[in-house]
Amino acid sequence: MLEQYTRYPSGLSEERLANRLGLYWDNTMQDWEIVVSDFGRIRDFLKLYQNELVNDDDKFTLMGLIVSSFDDGISNFDKETKKNWYICKTILEKECYLHYSIMKYWCLYENEPDNVFDITPYMREVWEKVKMKFL
Repeated sequence: MLEQYTRYPSGLSEERLANRLGLYWDNTMQDWEIVVSDFGRIRDFLKLYQNELVNDDDKFTLMGLIVSSFDDGISNFDKETKKNWYICKTILEKECYLHYSIMKYWCLYENEPDNVFDITPYMREVWEKVKMKFL
């Protein structure tokens, strides 16, 4: 893993986003973005990301929530999900340096093919497009 691109969500960003989105948060939570993920709210999360966020910590934390939410329902790949995934994928590709840790986590390259997340094949496609930037 390339240490200079490694990030983790901050509690301050989690709390700020939880308040903005009406999601549960407390300072003892681990993996907030996984605990409160919500496939049905992906569009709201993407709109917030695209239209309101400028702080990299908030963008990173919200992208973790977005990807986790996709993982919850990506098997329901209907027209709306496809459209939302395209938006998410585009952001990940354009802001790959910011979201390096998210991509590496969800790609699970060290795991066997039958021991991965539902979102893993989609994240691997994103990684294949951006990996040359990290060489």
